[in-house]
Amino acid sequence: MEALSLSTFIKAADDIELSKYTVLAILRKYSSALHKNKLYPALAELISIKNELELLVEQMSLFDTEFVLNLNFADFQDAPFSEPLDYNEDDLQRVFEFITWALPEIQHAIDEGKAIFDFVDENIQINEIGIMPIYKNEGYFMIPDLKHELMKIYRFEMSLFSTPDNPLRTLKSKLVDLISLKAPETNSPYELKRILTAKFTDLPNPATYYFETSLDFPFVDTILPVAKRKLVRMLAS
Repeated sequence: MEALSLSTFIKAADDIELSKYTVLAILRKYSSALHKNKLYPALAELISIKNELELLVEQMSLFDTEFVLNLNFADFQDAPFSEPLDYNEDDLQRVFEFITWALPEIQHAIDEGKAIFDFVDENIQINEIGIMPIYKNEGYFMIPDLKHELMKIYRFEMSLFSTPDNPLRTLKSKLVDLISLKAPETNSPYELKRILTAKFTDLPNPATYYFETSLDFPFVDTILPVAKRKLVRMLAS
């Protein structure tokens, strides 16, 4: 899917109508994906470009507008040492007005995505399985993929990185097993944990989490990323 970028907006002074058509066409593709309950990467990309545009508008209000646009546009020049484009006052105003027009359109698509995210988040439950170790930042989680009738088991590790503003948590995961949902052991998360500890002996008592859901939404695009965010929230609490 073609993504929105700062280039789309900074080049808008060349042809506002064409730029509006381009933005609306891309937003329709995002909305089409969301209407199919495919959250990612649509929602993440929409939030990212919105944040970038809001930062650009803030910079334009605080600093010299021509300097800000030329500085940002330098990332999109074909030649590495090409001269920045010259903007006159009318060009700068058109770019600013175009971004101001686009932000509510982007926010509307984000609101669609957030409504789907909240619905999925509310319809996925997470449970701790068995005796939990003191160290919970590494272990396993199990989650059903109802579309393919599989129980998917992942090994995870959460890392914490310090930033000037706040700590950043990242969750790495790797698929380690697939079991048919028709297999009797999938009815018992405790039996699944026993099988895991016997198969992977380096974690004798791993932190193990079991997700429950009745949703058959797209797994990779929606169920898995929402579940991982839910797990991060639990581990961080």
